[in-house]
Amino acid sequence: MKNARGRVRWQHQILIVLIAVSVLLVLASLMMSVLGVSYTSPIREFFDVSDERNLPTWWNAGLLLIAGSTTAAVGLARVVAKFDGKLGWLPWGGLSAMLGAMSLDEFAGFHQLLGLVWEKFVGENPLSSFGWFIIGVPLAILLVLFIWLCARQLPKESSRAFMIGIAVLLFGAIAIEAFPMLMDFGRNSTAYYLTYHVEELVEKIGASVLVVAPLYAIGLSRNGDGYTVRFERRRSDIKPSNAIA
Repeated sequence: MKNARGRVRWQHQILIVLIAVSVLLVLASLMMSVLGVSYTSPIREFFDVSDERNLPTWWNAGLLLIAGSTTAAVGLARVVAKFDGKLGWLPWGGLSAMLGAMSLDEFAGFHQLLGLVWEKFVGENPLSSFGWFIIGVPLAILLVLFIWLCARQLPKESSRAFMIGIAVLLFGAIAIEAFPMLMDFGRNSTAYYLTYHVEELVEKIGASVLVVAPLYAIGLSRNGDGYTVRFERRRSDIKPSNAIA
């Protein structure tokens, strides 16, 4: 996959593969219901996106862990190549740490305990069905702000991909998950079941974008029989050209 300048958009190919796997995992979960597999079946427990610590959860956590590791590796490589300067690794390191924390939370489900924190220190939680929302939403806003502050220091395409990825992931985790509560869907209803699968798919797509986001800082161009690898420049390194009078 190349553009008009011969630059290979290999990041797109990786993204397509990750999204395809995510779609297959969600479809596998849906098929458990279509085929009438019992909720107590080990097969359903392994594939059902509504369960925790199974294949879909591991996939989500793995995507975020890979995103954090790749972000750290790209940032370090740019520093070693003396491309961003000694302090140029700070935004990469900040994003890497945040993605690692998000991966740990996805695996361990710490966010599910936020409602209990509210009840312990404040009192009765008005959002009993989705208790973690009351603290989770403000934390999500801070998360977006932190990622924006870091991402704006990166090359343009990486910056855009990080913001798109976190926006899509949080849209699934918060907006779509809140939809059944707003519509008063019953937890055993078909509408709730389908909405939950849409939410999980959107989260996985967002995490997939975050995996390739740091890779957009690496350019790959066709050069005769081989390829040329280069680092993309940061926004702050790009100086506007002088206008011609």
